[in-house]
Amino acid sequence: MFSGFSQDAINFLSEIRLNNNQQFYEANRERYEANVKAPLRALCDEMSAVVGMIDPKLDTRPGRTMSRIRRDTRFTKDKSPFRDHVWLGWRYPGESRSEGFGLYWGFGPDWMGWGCGCYAADKPLMDALRLHIQKSPQEVREALHQPGMEGRFELYGEAYRRISVPEDVPEDLRELYVRKGFGLEHTGTREDWAALHTHEMADLLAADLLAMAPLQQLMRRMRAQAESAQAETARQMEEKRRESAARETPKTRLTVRSAEEFEF
Repeated sequence: MFSGFSQDAINFLSEIRLNNNQQFYEANRERYEANVKAPLRALCDEMSAVVGMIDPKLDTRPGRTMSRIRRDTRFTKDKSPFRDHVWLGWRYPGESRSEGFGLYWGFGPDWMGWGCGCYAADKPLMDALRLHIQKSPQEVREALHQPGMEGRFELYGEAYRRISVPEDVPEDLRELYVRKGFGLEHTGTREDWAALHTHEMADLLAADLLAMAPLQQLMRRMRAQAESAQAETARQMEEKRRESAARETPKTRLTVRSAEEFEF
């Protein structure tokens, strides 16, 4: 059962930020295992049932949900081998961190937050949401403003500099309509930092994840609609390609020759 993170968990993450090397990690591996990884796993296990209530298709396996202390530095200029923060992220099987719309929680020496959203721009998903905002604005509005969410979460996500917004888009949803991707995040307060050291953090997180369930479920439907639209577009393009190829392919004439033309 999750019982909170000790002060040494924060101390370790602060220290590895300043001593980001293999020697420091090896000398402090036991601190990491006991004070960071173990409580993170306990919180992960406790949230599995909550996430399953939101959407049983979300991946709750610790190996896919928990962050790792070692960084993958193959494709980044920052070659620091270790992370100075930890997180839990619930995505759908097969999705990477940069894909889809998921739930998350995390903290570092000077940051704590949790919420749901896109990690990066996602045009097909947002195109589906834009259509839904026009067709069913009240459903989108309700998903964004569930009881318990007011004042706790802030909208984030890069917006298009130029995008045409139809007149039928409600004023209160226009800020969402112009996003390339979006999410809602709660930034940890002084009270949240105190709760980090106790089981209360699990209770706070569970309540907020459940409050975000309608939004997560709505975006899952938007993903299905986006995939269906992409499949239909691909089908139409393939059909046009075949029709074009059929028109361009010259017809061959069958030439019949007599036996006298051949020498044996």
